[in-house]
Amino acid sequence: MPVLILILFFVLIIFAYIFYAYNRLAQLRNVTETEWSQVDVLLKKRADLIPNLIEVVKGYARHEMDVLEKVSLARTEAIHGGFDRAGVQDTSLSSHVKSILALRESYPDLKANQDFLMLQSGLFRIEDEIAERRYNYNDVVKAHNDFVLKFPGNVVAAITGFSLLYLFEFKGSREAPALNLAPGEERVE
Repeated sequence: MPVLILILFFVLIIFAYIFYAYNRLAQLRNVTETEWSQVDVLLKKRADLIPNLIEVVKGYARHEMDVLEKVSLARTEAIHGGFDRAGVQDTSLSSHVKSILALRESYPDLKANQDFLMLQSGLFRIEDEIAERRYNYNDVVKAHNDFVLKFPGNVVAAITGFSLLYLFEFKGSREAPALNLAPGEERVE
């Protein structure tokens, strides 16, 4: 009889752990989806600011249409892309936005334009929020992946179909942009 009680107690502990592990994995997946949703909202918010920024710059930089068209194209790709290409699209859009912001050095009137300054400030604020949300998202993905990879959580994950999640990775160049500082001219290449 004591052996039967011991076996039942052991089985109960196993079921309790499976219950805990499944709920923990579900919770981590939901938090991950929420964090990604927050990143996505901020990426869209940034993308919505860009047309306004382009319109303000257009008035000052008529001959910079190539830069503005590239930013507009990158914005469209970022809005309509899926998660699997989000890192590449976000990096492309960020680099093009930097090229618009670099135009302010060539146009002193643009630097003083209140609409441009307001949009630029909003863009910087959103970039900071995006960076923070990416960090939060990757932190939760790491916690999820650690649980999925470590024993005995990996057994429960394999049985219940939970798999590794992907980190939001930077896909662009890690090098600083080259500055061409010819006399009387400042521009980012």
